[in-house]
Amino acid sequence: MSEAGRLLEQSKLALREAEQSHEALTRHLLGEEPSLLSAPPMQENISGVSIPEIDSRLDAMQRNLDAMLQRFTEKHPDVLSVRRLITELEEQKREQIKARRLAASSNPSTPMSTNPVHQQLAISVSEAEATIAALQTRVAEYQVRYDRMQEAVKLMPQIEAEFAQLNRDYEINKKNYEQLVQRRESANMGSEITNTVGVDFRLIDPPRVSPKPVAPNRSLFLPLTLLIALAAGVAVTFAASQLRPAFFDSRTLREACSLPLLGTVSLLTDEIMKRSQRRDLIRFSAACISLVGAYAAGLLALFLFFRPYCLRKSDEPH
Repeated sequence: MSEAGRLLEQSKLALREAEQSHEALTRHLLGEEPSLLSAPPMQENISGVSIPEIDSRLDAMQRNLDAMLQRFTEKHPDVLSVRRLITELEEQKREQIKARRLAASSNPSTPMSTNPVHQQLAISVSEAEATIAALQTRVAEYQVRYDRMQEAVKLMPQIEAEFAQLNRDYEINKKNYEQLVQRRESANMGSEITNTVGVDFRLIDPPRVSPKPVAPNRSLFLPLTLLIALAAGVAVTFAASQLRPAFFDSRTLREACSLPLLGTVSLLTDEIMKRSQRRDLIRFSAACISLVGAYAAGLLALFLFFRPYCLRKSDEPH
């Protein structure tokens, strides 16, 4: 839009310049007095007359000639060829100027004038009018483009709002469509079950996950694991005692060794040893009670806190 605005301003500036030039040429044309004396045809001055297509070629040839003269002399064949082309273009320009003047003199609505300056001003005025018409067309085209872009800019927030509304409507319609498809599948399933020969099926509730596991029975399995663990401990202890046996009386030692036993030394226990044994027994009893209590507390927490959560999860349809 900024680029279109810049081009529009440049075109308007060029149009104003062309209009000012046209007004100046018109004032000169109206103030120029026609002269009855004219220069001979071969002595006409064509420097003040503008023919764009020939003038551009003359300028290019002249620049080419200047570049050649910096490298070659006047007698060089290329220089002579360029000068000959320049002479031919000037002669062609004189012919076209003469043809335009004859056409202007043959028009009865145009006042007869043989003044070259007056004729050149008339040609310049015509060219200025053509330039003004072309610039007016360009300005009108750029103005249409700029106005169209302004309208598009004004419509952009409205289009964005409509786009957002369409997205919201699409999401709502998509959600409703999915719900309808789900209901249709449920209805099709019910109709297929109903059409079964000799059996009457009715869908009452959606399928749910059972809160009870199929196997094993946790109420029986968890306490049983404690008993199995205790039994395993006793079995390991008994196996260790059989692998490395200990003798607690002389008769067992005599029978195991089959040797004569000369005597025994009794262990005299004092009060400190008795207290140490009692402490060890208390520690062992406390450890066993703590183990059973912690296991029971874990089972109680499992059935009181986690079981309702599992039931709630199982009530959700799947």
